[in-house]
Amino acid sequence: MNGDDMLEIDMCSKNGILFVRLFGYLTKNTKKKFNNDVLKPLVKIGIKNVVFNLDNLSSIDDSGYKILVKCYRLCIKNEGMVLICLNKNKFNHDFSFAKIIKDELAALNINI
Repeated sequence: MNGDDMLEIDMCSKNGILFVRLFGYLTKNTKKKFNNDVLKPLVKIGIKNVVFNLDNLSSIDDSGYKILVKCYRLCIKNEGMVLICLNKNKFNHDFSFAKIIKDELAALNINI
């Protein structure tokens, strides 16, 4: 596996919120892994509230961006919300569809 194909996903749940920490690349080459590890469980379990921590991602292409928007739409449909943990937007994408937070602890202080 080369660097462009690498995506690591760390997930945990606390107070009804699924925290998804992404490391590496969220691209068309890693979309299948994201679908299997994150999107399918969101659909199957019906998770409402998700925090995506993007601080450790090296890059996001249009495919990766679209899958985050898809997760957002799913959570909104389930009457939940998506928070994006991103200290500095180093990507060429607009994440204003979700609430931006500075760190994961901030998610616990939001009335979800």
